[in-house]
Amino acid sequence: MFKAGLVENKKYYNFRSKQLLVLLLAGAINGLLVNIYESPVWLTILVIGLYVGVLVYSVRSQRQMRLSAGDKRIEMDVDEIRIKSKDGSDKENIPLNQVDKLILKDEYSLPQETVQEVGQELAGKTKQNYLILLRDGRERRLDFEIDSHYMLRQLNKLIESWKLKGYPIDRVIRE
Repeated sequence: MFKAGLVENKKYYNFRSKQLLVLLLAGAINGLLVNIYESPVWLTILVIGLYVGVLVYSVRSQRQMRLSAGDKRIEMDVDEIRIKSKDGSDKENIPLNQVDKLILKDEYSLPQETVQEVGQELAGKTKQNYLILLRDGRERRLDFEIDSHYMLRQLNKLIESWKLKGYPIDRVIRE
């Protein structure tokens, strides 16, 4: 079984990019704080103030990111996709035998895992994990945030199980 947080608002990806930038800025300021012991008092106060400002912005940005992601979870197994609320109750069940086609990304991965991905994220090209369901001529995209390598392996195993069961699957490369 695969479980992940469901991303309900596309603004989440913008907040995630901004959060990365803020964390890098906080790290740079932290580096200045470590080496500031011989600097004038006014410079020390300025750097500490800047650091506190970045931390306050980081907390606010983190809150906005959580709110934009939503509070639903997605669970997938061999026969069904379930969308659950924060308390664990089922909001929606989608039997895969009623889906005309599953459109999956060619490759799923954790966001910001490599230095190259961090650079792309800072440039505004965010890593998005999703699947698209085609049912009755309508397309529905479900974005989700994979939070561990274990869940990533579970997703890949699940996709193989779907193939073995004969569900119509297309793999595409798009962001």
